Amino acid sequence: MPRPPAKGDQTMKAKRERFPPRVVLLLLILFNASFGGNHKPSFCLADGSLEEDDDFLAEILAEQAREEEEFARIEAEAREFEAMKSRQRSDGRGTPGGGGGNKPKMGKMGGAGGTMPKGAAGANFSKMEEDLKKKEAEKSAKTAPEEEMISSQEAERIRVKREAAFEAELKKMNEEQRKKAQRQKKKDAKVVKRILNSSSAGKHYAVLGIRNLELQLGPFYMFNFSFGPFILFRVKTKEIKSVYRNLARTVHPDKNKDGRAEEAFHALETSAAILTDEKQRSDYDKRIISARRRRNKYAIESVVGVSQVAWSRGVSTLRVAKQMLGPFSTPILVVGALII
Repeated sequence: MPRPPAKGDQTMKAKRERFPPRVVLLLLILFNASFGGNHKPSFCLADGSLEEDDDFLAEILAEQAREEEEFARIEAEAREFEAMKSRQRSDGRGTPGGGGGNKPKMGKMGGAGGTMPKGAAGANFSKMEEDLKKKEAEKSAKTAPEEEMISSQEAERIRVKREAAFEAELKKMNEEQRKKAQRQKKKDAKVVKRILNSSSAGKHYAVLGIRNLELQLGPFYMFNFSFGPFILFRVKTKEIKSVYRNLARTVHPDKNKDGRAEEAFHALETSAAILTDEKQRSDYDKRIISARRRRNKYAIESVVGVSQVAWSRGVSTLRVAKQMLGPFSTPILVVGALII
């Protein structure tokens, strides 16, 4: 006797009748054709623009990666530079035979340790420092003409403006006041011209109107002992400040009517700042002394050279005269010497 169908079997049978296998297979094929494989969906209308955006985004990411690599390289070089400076300072502070218990031994280059030979760190540090100084010098040499041109143009603009203002003031004065103002302007122009000429020549003492009679003697060495150097006639900082204050009142743009008074006032401030600072003044004095020694050496060499040439020509002239005069050369030379 056959078994009556269960309730679950009846439900599956109803679903099969509702969705036959052929219909299900057709739906799967249509779904795969629409969204599967290499077929693109119907809503992708701007494929070219999306590809361009992707390329642009890739270029931006690549540029950022290159910038990060460059920044990391610069940081690594800076760390290496600081490490070499610290190593050089530590090597300079070390003393032979003391404090070397914990110091690692340096192996040979290319050996098992692969360490740097002695003195290589200092050589690399010196080379890197020279390269940095060279780059800074090149940069300053490139920018110096442009900065000088800009400063000269600004100074000329200020001069023209001040001259126009002075001419406007003259028009408001009577005849006597005008003559007095013009005479005072001539005096102011002389002071300004002297300051600017001295400043352009790099003579800071002359900018302030101070005669630098400083004399350095020594150092002297005797039996492994050194004495000096001894400095004579040195101008005190207090005197320099006093001269600067008095001259600043004369050159100040509010009082001095010359067109280049402002430029002269800045030059005066620069020279006073150098001469009142002990370190800067010491460096400046050393440059002056070295330049003076070179100048004196050149003068002495020139005098010696001229004297040698005159002596050789005088001796050759006497020899020629002696040969020409023969036996009468000696009495004639004696008489000539007595006459002279």
